Amino acid sequence: MLARSPRGRGALALTLRRAARARAAEAIKIGISGVFAAPEPASTRTVSTRAVVHYTIPAIIYFVNNNLTFVILTHVHPTTFQLISQLKILFTGLLFRAILKRRLHLHQYFAIALVACGTAASQIPSCEAPDPKKDVSTPSWGFLLMVASCFLSALGGIYSEMLLKGKMADSIHWQNVQLYAWGIVFNAAGALMHDQKLLSAGFITGYNKWTWLVIANNALNGLCISALLKYSDNIMRVFAHASAILLTMVADLVIFGEVPTPQVVVAFSVISISMAQYNMAPPPATATAGAKTAGPFVIGDADEENESAELLARRP
Repeated sequence: MLARSPRGRGALALTLRRAARARAAEAIKIGISGVFAAPEPASTRTVSTRAVVHYTIPAIIYFVNNNLTFVILTHVHPTTFQLISQLKILFTGLLFRAILKRRLHLHQYFAIALVACGTAASQIPSCEAPDPKKDVSTPSWGFLLMVASCFLSALGGIYSEMLLKGKMADSIHWQNVQLYAWGIVFNAAGALMHDQKLLSAGFITGYNKWTWLVIANNALNGLCISALLKYSDNIMRVFAHASAILLTMVADLVIFGEVPTPQVVVAFSVISISMAQYNMAPPPATATAGAKTAGPFVIGDADEENESAELLARRP
């Protein structure tokens, strides 16, 4: 919403370089986390070489993905990119099971697929006559790069959750400092790769109050996501992101007076149904206590199977 402000729109279009903006947001996140981590007991700030190495992995993943996105957007139509990028929701559900070993019910997987469809629906453009001057075709390698980008995005979130939950006794603020320190290093490298003039002009040249408001908003959003990953999980992050469609719809109506488009209304309805469907299932730990499972799905009751086996054993 800040980016769409009448005062900030023009300036942001000129001054917001993606990597430089991310670097500034990482610096703010480190500052806030450092302030909260300083007074905490030393026992909540463990340091090891292995941990330092592990914290570089999400930074490398996001660094590669950010540069991959830059390449994709120069060859792929933005609308196509927004629609295909919802595959990261599906990849999140699959990696949630493969890496974190978290078991979900079949209809929870369907709910995750449904929220991906709902989010994609909000990105469908209005029916307009095509502009013959604009090439909206997408090469086959472009789709492959988009799929790879979606996978990396999901992998980064899953790996970050694994790191944050790996040491629950550690302060989340200290973990954020380690995580975002590497983010600054790689984002600074990325900014210089795409705009070498930053060395002479400065990383924050041209920034105004609206630019800093957007950066601060991104920083606070990142801190909230870290807390969500440590104390909840990536699936809740997916639904929280999808729920932002409702808030955006309300904000558009109140601030800009824009009537919600049919696409947004459909998206909100589908996402609401998917949220209800996902939460209808009992927690996986409770559901699988006395159940026979095949892969990630609960398919039967183990007590009934054991009882049948005992009856067969008693037969002469």
